[in-house]
Amino acid sequence: MDQKPIQPTEAQRLIYARTAAGDAEIAARQLPLSASARRLLVLVNGRRAVALLSNFVRAGEFDALIAELRQHALIAAAGTAAAPDEANRLARQRAEQATLQATKRRLQGLFEAELGSAGLVWDARVIDSVNLEVLRRVLREGVDTIFYRRGETAARRVVALLRPVLEKTRQPL
Repeated sequence: MDQKPIQPTEAQRLIYARTAAGDAEIAARQLPLSASARRLLVLVNGRRAVALLSNFVRAGEFDALIAELRQHALIAAAGTAAAPDEANRLARQRAEQATLQATKRRLQGLFEAELGSAGLVWDARVIDSVNLEVLRRVLREGVDTIFYRRGETAARRVVALLRPVLEKTRQPL
């Protein structure tokens, strides 16, 4: 669980910002940019590193899109993001796991109570959730199942039970 992540390279930590021409292009749409280049231009904000921005385009397209935006002087390098701090990463990871385990304990038996023996599968999926995002997806699917099998009233009751639990797991963006 505490595997050391691959550290981003200097190039992946590079941060681009829109130029005045980039802001004008977003407003006027004068240049013949591809949809992918235009979307990337909107996402460039002077705070997101290349490693994050590359998640928003198809694999293999990123470098060409950046080159296209730079060629038109719509973006410029604005700095480099700080290298990730390993101690903070591990602390965040431990805190998330503690929150996950506490949330799983609070939700124990919830689906069995609503769906009878069919709910055991959903309770097992809750227990098997490896992180909070997976748990949220499982809960959404479980609520949908309750809605289809037991109706809107039962689904609303479960959502009312889940809401305070999930509010405690919300992470700042």
